[in-house]
Amino acid sequence: MTNDILVFSKNIQEHFDHLHTFEKIIINNGLVRFLGHNIEKGQVIPIQRSIDFAAKFPDEIEDKTQLQRFLGSLNYISPFYKDLSTDSAILYDRLKKNPGAWTNNHTQAVKRIKDKVKNLPCLSLANPNWEKIIETDASKIGFGGILKQIHPNNKHEFLVRFHSGKWTPSQKNYSTTAKEILALIVRQLNSCLIKTSNMMFLNKCLPDGKLH
Repeated sequence: MTNDILVFSKNIQEHFDHLHTFEKIIINNGLVRFLGHNIEKGQVIPIQRSIDFAAKFPDEIEDKTQLQRFLGSLNYISPFYKDLSTDSAILYDRLKKNPGAWTNNHTQAVKRIKDKVKNLPCLSLANPNWEKIIETDASKIGFGGILKQIHPNNKHEFLVRFHSGKWTPSQKNYSTTAKEILALIVRQLNSCLIKTSNMMFLNKCLPDGKLH
């Protein structure tokens, strides 16, 4: 919470412009747009523009620049998208030097992504006082996981965000257990886990499937 704001400007005209910007501040509003997302009543919702943008691309994106724009547009909705890195891995390979011909596998990847973008879930704002659950898994391509939190009273689980990523060439040689643990400590989740008690679920790497 900020009570006082000091506005610095290079000259008087710029100062008036800066003050005019602050006049546009909305106070006590139930809906806030922040970093490309709508926040309302404890929920984080992707803005419609981010959802519609992917649909504007063709199913066959052979032009490298156009493919970069398509993949770049997905960054805004990555917390809402389960296993995005795995779904898009084959398309990122197309950005490498001498990628080869476009195939039906690439087309199907684009279609799959566009279909999933149409049905993105709402997320819950992370509450530092609520217990967190991390569900994660690893594959040869990369990792994916879900961060959820538990309401302290009714014990309902709320989705906070998805996370995913591709392995580096050296990480691909790690054991399954090492990959599972690495997937738990991804930086994407750091801000959501500060000052919380955490329950981490692992797949396949421990006898009971859990790391407490």
